[in-house]
Amino acid sequence: MKSPLRTVAGPLAEGRTNKREAAVLQFAEQCQSVTWDFSKDGGAIGDISFGASLPAGAVVTALCVDKETAVTGATAVTLKAGSTALSDALNLVTIGTTSCPVLASSATAIKLAASSELKISIATAAATAGKVTFYVRFLKKP
Repeated sequence: MKSPLRTVAGPLAEGRTNKREAAVLQFAEQCQSVTWDFSKDGGAIGDISFGASLPAGAVVTALCVDKETAVTGATAVTLKAGSTALSDALNLVTIGTTSCPVLASSATAIKLAASSELKISIATAAATAGKVTFYVRFLKKP
């Protein structure tokens, strides 16, 4: 008679995936986030980079904005991946607490040709306060 006991897999080492999970995750929608905080990043007109990137070939499917602290000053902010605009200008002063605006030029998806650093571009007026997190959902071909 065979034993009714079965071996149960133990927890994975943190930050590592097994081959089966990796095979599934390579097709899963992924998310990259960056947080702009006036007290750390400033708010001058121009581009602010965060050191986070999207991979080459990524297909951006959506973005969301989570305003944690009220934004004052800047009225036109564009989220970019490299030189590719992911959003048309957003008015962070009037945007609600959380919003998922349409992609730039009302696209349903934006494909990136090369690995691209995420940044925001502030225009019209400098920001004088605020903290906002941007979430970018994307698909990546294995």
